[in-house]
Amino acid sequence: MISVAKSALKYSILVNMLTIAVLIFGLIAMINLPREEYPAVDFGTTLVVVVYPGVSPAEIEQLIVHKLEVELSDLDDLDYIGATAQEGRATMQVVFTSAVSPDEAFDRVSREVAKVTDLPDDALAPVIIRLSMREVNPIAQVAVSSNGLSPMALREIADRLEDGLLEITDISKVETIGARERQIWVDADQSRLDAYGLSLSDLSAVLGARNLNMPGGTARFDKLEFLVRTLGEFNDLDEIKELIVVSDAGGGSIKIKDVASVRDTLEKPTSIAKLNGEESVSIFLYKKGSGNIISIIDDVKAYIAEFESSVPGIEVSLRNDGSLDVKNGINALGKSAFIGILLVFIALLVFLGWRNAMLAAFSIPLSILIAFMVIPYFDITLNNLTIFGFIIVVGMVVDNSIVVLENIHRFREEGYCHRDSIVMGVDQVIWPVFSSTLTTLAAFLPLLLLEGIMGQFLGVFPIVVSLALLGSWIQSMVVLPNNVFQFAHKEPKKEDRSTKLIQPLIAYYQRGIKHALKHRKITIWGTVALLLVSFGILASGAIQFEFFPTTPSQTIRLQVQTPIGSTIEETGKIVSRVEEFIRTMPQKDDVTYVVSNVGAMGGDTQRSFVSNAAQINIDLVDLKEMKYSHEQIQNALRAFCEDLPGLYSYRFSQGRSGPPVGDDVDIRIKGPSLERLAYISDIIKGYLRDIPGVTDIDDSYDAGKREVRILPDHDKLAIYGLSVAQIAGTIRMASTGSEVSQYRGDGVDEFPLILKMQDIYTQDIENLKDLKIRTRMGELIAIRELADFEIASSISRIEHRDGDRLLQVTASVSTYEEDGKNKRRTPKEVQNILAGRRFGDNEGLLANFSQRFPGYTYEFGGVQEEQRKSYSSLGRLFVLALLLIYTILASQFRSYVQPVVVMLSIPFAFIGVIFGLLITGLPFSLNTLISVVALAGV
Repeated sequence: MISVAKSALKYSILVNMLTIAVLIFGLIAMINLPREEYPAVDFGTTLVVVVYPGVSPAEIEQLIVHKLEVELSDLDDLDYIGATAQEGRATMQVVFTSAVSPDEAFDRVSREVAKVTDLPDDALAPVIIRLSMREVNPIAQVAVSSNGLSPMALREIADRLEDGLLEITDISKVETIGARERQIWVDADQSRLDAYGLSLSDLSAVLGARNLNMPGGTARFDKLEFLVRTLGEFNDLDEIKELIVVSDAGGGSIKIKDVASVRDTLEKPTSIAKLNGEESVSIFLYKKGSGNIISIIDDVKAYIAEFESSVPGIEVSLRNDGSLDVKNGINALGKSAFIGILLVFIALLVFLGWRNAMLAAFSIPLSILIAFMVIPYFDITLNNLTIFGFIIVVGMVVDNSIVVLENIHRFREEGYCHRDSIVMGVDQVIWPVFSSTLTTLAAFLPLLLLEGIMGQFLGVFPIVVSLALLGSWIQSMVVLPNNVFQFAHKEPKKEDRSTKLIQPLIAYYQRGIKHALKHRKITIWGTVALLLVSFGILASGAIQFEFFPTTPSQTIRLQVQTPIGSTIEETGKIVSRVEEFIRTMPQKDDVTYVVSNVGAMGGDTQRSFVSNAAQINIDLVDLKEMKYSHEQIQNALRAFCEDLPGLYSYRFSQGRSGPPVGDDVDIRIKGPSLERLAYISDIIKGYLRDIPGVTDIDDSYDAGKREVRILPDHDKLAIYGLSVAQIAGTIRMASTGSEVSQYRGDGVDEFPLILKMQDIYTQDIENLKDLKIRTRMGELIAIRELADFEIASSISRIEHRDGDRLLQVTASVSTYEEDGKNKRRTPKEVQNILAGRRFGDNEGLLANFSQRFPGYTYEFGGVQEEQRKSYSSLGRLFVLALLLIYTILASQFRSYVQPVVVMLSIPFAFIGVIFGLLITGLPFSLNTLISVVALAGV
């Protein structure tokens, strides 16, 4: 058999050159590896968004959602279809099982949506979005503000800033909040229209027909060819004002300026961004897949500094910097590697001498660089999961080198020459060390088969660990023997010192082994008892389970809602009250910036825009410099919000060390009636309020704005030759405005030309009734003659899941006091209390749900749903890992029994894990489970 060690020594120069090459190319790969906060998880979700401005949720549900659901439900391998009908917008979430790739899912959804041809004509074309981590998580937020500039001027500055940011390498897109679009408004005067016998449709037809530049082909004059163009576009606002609407035979005419005002303005605000109380524009930045978040943010900072210095009177700041977590992770990896190298060096320095200690410590960076050199071929970025994998493996990669060095040292002590000691020492352990490496790989590789979002999220982990371990085995069998031969042949004798140090330990260990063997039953049953006690501690709830534990963040996010129907201006006033309190509260010194988005709230997968909602981001000082805890700041805000007049609800969203998995508590109720769903939701929210440690209780039911319902008289419409669409279009044009053309002026950019009725004519229902429509006979008739009007309540959002109406009750968990001790409630405990475990005088608060509410069902989602899927999958994969480990050990030992004896040590590793968590007060999380998997391999 070929000796690997002999070959390494024979071709030592080649080994040295390869080692140098690994160091160089490994460092280059590490430096050039794209950096981001989390892996590029594709959620397996495809969004379909259809915008239909000014239409109520009920109509959106009927006209768009139902039609899309019917078509999309025919798709195979569906997990579920979610839908949300909001005012002016329908959003469909199509989620496939893991059997369908994201690309295939996008293609399937696109084909099915294309088959839906009967959507309303006024609705915009469906937009199909493939949802991924990079689409959801912006890498940073840029806020620009000024207390002396007009909104128009601030918009122009924001446009320039946005254009410059998009030119930065690896910025894929930006999303702007608070910047209103420039528009040209033609505000019609109802009384003047009536006086001249005109209607809005008359103005719409004239404006649309006049504002055109049209090609006329080519013409030949005097043997020369000319292009022919008809130029009719408006060059300035005066041309719009002077446009003739009607004229008579006597030369008289009625112009736009006679019946309407024309102004250059900004669209009505749908969102307002604020920075420390001043109106601002927020620009969210998203990176390309190949981008390095650290270098991108550095470029952004440089551009912001240059831009701010070139525009006086503005403040531009960078908030929610996603590169900070990546930098902290890289620093943690560096510290872990340094500590690992130092500890290995100290341990081996005592027993094997300083040269061997240096060689063993060298295996850590070399193994990691081998992994870095190969990682790019797996399309893996340097992110928190990659770094966590390296931190876990730092303590493992040195094991192979220690075994090899110790075996070489043993042969040296037995009198063999330096060369023979190396060859025999390496050859003797090459396959046992390889087998040991394979058992560790067998523990991690099954994670590649993990399903769902967690499978994508953790998929990088086994690859990183496997590459580093394989690199460790290669360097211990090839590089290490060569290095020992060249650098450790004059190792000074330190046997006496090491013997003196280790002899007491050996003697103590021998006494312990003799005592254990003498009292075998006590030893075995005592260890088993400790294991049972450990499992008992786990089952008792003394150690809490958190799938992804909440992590202290440098930003506290507060979401607030004002009463349904509140204007964005009224919501802004409430936000200003909260901002003022933050500036004066006792914890104010821990706050650096307050960034508010009024009318916009960010969710796990998409941002929603609604006038009665806002999100307040409170940026904190460095966590090490904070005088108060996150909970103390949140409690102060809770106390203020509880007594704040005009505030309908509020909740805090917490940061988690993982992908978006939903709320701590998420109860999905399904059934036909929205009113009944709201009633059930109120009951469940009452249950949750009685459970200590449950906070931020909310539901997805919004009563919605009061609406004016128009009930057409179809007989009269037929008599006058009119349609329901004409009535709806006229009212919509009057109240919301309709884009009748585009205005370019003397520039290049085009802006919407909006025709609407003056506001004073749309604030009273009687004025809406007096709107005129021209019949087929050319006469004007008031809408009140064609339809009845009534005022009724509405709902602002209707949710579906798999075709059924849905209402979600959500909540967060936090600490609470019981028997004088602070405890932390977990999502699993809340689920148990609601579904089964006795709480107070009730045997499971939802135990008789189906009997109490026939026709309605409930299920748990959020963190618990993803945790249930992942833990179940992890359990199966853990069994697979054990089978792989047994197969490897059986092949090595050539025995069926010996592997079982070795593997019996695996469950006893839980003893240290459980007691360690109990002492430190840490929860049993997914990271803990991964660490246990690593122990199984070791």
